Amino acid sequence: MPENLKINPSPSFGKFLKITGSSKDIKHFRNKLKEKNGDFLTLGVNQPDKKKFLYIISKKDFDKFIDLMNKIHFFELRTNLEKYMNKKPSVIDVQKAQKQLKNNKFKI
Repeated sequence: MPENLKINPSPSFGKFLKITGSSKDIKHFRNKLKEKNGDFLTLGVNQPDKKKFLYIISKKDFDKFIDLMNKIHFFELRTNLEKYMNKKPSVIDVQKAQKQLKNNKFKI
C-alpha cells in the first residue's frame, strides 16, 4: 500500500439541514437538540411573520462554514448562508424533525 494513501475509517460527509417552522416550535426543537451530544452547529435565522429557520451544519459542511467565517463578516454569512455555502440544504418541517428526534431517527 502506498505511503501517501490514508485510510479514514469513518466518512466525513457533511449535513446541511434547514428546519422551518414557527419561532416557538424552532426554539423548543433547538433546546431538545442541544441535549443530544454531537459535533454540529445550530444557527437560527428569524423571518417575517414569526417564522424562523434553523440551520444545522455538521462535519464537512461545518468545516466549510468555519473557513467562510474567516473570509466573510458573520452577519453577512448568517443572513445569506445558502448563497455562501454554494449548496441547497435539505429542508424539513419542525414537526417532522421533532417526531424523528423523539423516535431517535433524526440523523445529523
